[in-house]
Amino acid sequence: MTGTRRQTRRRGRWLAWITVIAVMLWPALAAAHASLVASDPATNSVLAAAPQSFTLTFNEPVTALRLQLIDPRGQSHPVSAIDQDGTTLRFKPPAPLGEGAHLLSWRVSSADGHPIGGALTFWIGTPGQRLPAIEVPDDPMRRTAIWLTRIAFELTLLMAVGGAAFLGWIAADPSRGARAGCAAAALLGLAALTLSVGLQGLDVLDLPLSRIGEAAVWRAGGAGSFGDTAALSGIALMVALLSLRWRGWNARLLSLGAVAGLGTAFAVSGHAATAEPRALASAAVWVHGVSLALWIGALLPLALAIGKRDTAPATLRRFSRTIPLAIVMLLISGVALAVIELGRIDALWQSDYGRVLIAKLALVCVLLALALWNRVRLTPLLLAGEAPAVRRMRASIVAELVLVIAILGVVGLWRFTPPPRSAASQSAAASEMVHLHTERAMATVTLAPARAGPVEIEVLLQTAEEAPLAAQALTVTLANPDAGIEPLSAEAQKAADGQWQARLTAPVPGTWTLTLGVLISDFEKVNLEAPIVIR
Repeated sequence: MTGTRRQTRRRGRWLAWITVIAVMLWPALAAAHASLVASDPATNSVLAAAPQSFTLTFNEPVTALRLQLIDPRGQSHPVSAIDQDGTTLRFKPPAPLGEGAHLLSWRVSSADGHPIGGALTFWIGTPGQRLPAIEVPDDPMRRTAIWLTRIAFELTLLMAVGGAAFLGWIAADPSRGARAGCAAAALLGLAALTLSVGLQGLDVLDLPLSRIGEAAVWRAGGAGSFGDTAALSGIALMVALLSLRWRGWNARLLSLGAVAGLGTAFAVSGHAATAEPRALASAAVWVHGVSLALWIGALLPLALAIGKRDTAPATLRRFSRTIPLAIVMLLISGVALAVIELGRIDALWQSDYGRVLIAKLALVCVLLALALWNRVRLTPLLLAGEAPAVRRMRASIVAELVLVIAILGVVGLWRFTPPPRSAASQSAAASEMVHLHTERAMATVTLAPARAGPVEIEVLLQTAEEAPLAAQALTVTLANPDAGIEPLSAEAQKAADGQWQARLTAPVPGTWTLTLGVLISDFEKVNLEAPIVIR
């Protein structure tokens, strides 16, 4: 009797710990995929004197990994003293700057755990030859290793955690083989997870595979939101392993904790988990991950369970009742995430991210068709006790797993493909807005992008009282006499929304004079003028 009480108390302590872990694993929120939106000095700018400080502004807080300044002689000067104020990194020149071309190379880690890098050139004095970027070329072996490890890790994570939930809640009589299979998946998942931390560190520090044994690599890999994901995934796998040792309600509660941990691990890093609106995106990723685990994790133990004639019908009926809800939630959350990430419908076929999504959707449709065939055709045969149906169902489940691997492989390409919303954010930030006004009229002018090359110009005309101004015609002029270029002019066209639109090409960066010639009537014309910087 004493031994029973001691065992009960021990199990109670375990369940208490699992409850605490499950509460801590509730989805966290992060910022969006990082992109550089502004810099001082601006890229391709020409400065009369050396800048006293530098700023890099991103669309979300980042962690500086490596910054270095390359002088006109090609010498590298690392930047070590960096002040961060929200989304802005500020630092002073690491060495005196002379005349000529300079290149600032930067590499940071965004809140979604993905490292990004870039470089910008500026001139002091007279513009001259551009310095070559010194960023280390992307390592194809490293990218391939990251991609393959991600597939292995996500597949084993889904199979182990989802399998534990299936054995705890659906299987009528979990077999030893099913438990061993899920346990093997969990152990393989822990191995793949460990390797992924090292590969993440290599990617963060931009190092080749040969340096994966360095301690700094593993510290970098375990930092940031990716480290949070790795820790939560490891907890989910260990809790799933623990649930496989028990039966009854203990196993069920532990499997729920593992499922919650898996969903949270997906929700704390990555593109989709960190988009705006953050609450909706994070919740959608959590639901998507949990639903996928409940479906994919059930395949292996289900294939083993249908061979047991005495318990197979009960298991099949339970699975048939529960899996439609998981698939519906999977599809709803997937659609929500696609809408959030794409931003606009044409991004589906005009962006690399959208084309990857099309490939994924095609494979998902095949997978759903196969699952529907199993439910409509094979399940009734199995419930009727036809022996050949077992072999056919197992072959179909193997085909489903192959499709799942293919889907994970396609999804893994998103690791290297920023979503359209990030590009849109960067593009919007690259625009320039200027306000012009006189006593007779005023205008709000937007240039996109505000850099050398073709520029789209939108003009909103208003009276001094901020009422719409009905103009007969509008001429837009850009002038930069210091660059030895004649003024550039274009007749603006009025759009349906009331704004005027024009296109000009600013061939060189610098400070230009923007002039608007507003023809109010046949006898009155107003000129508005203001300086504007073309990067």
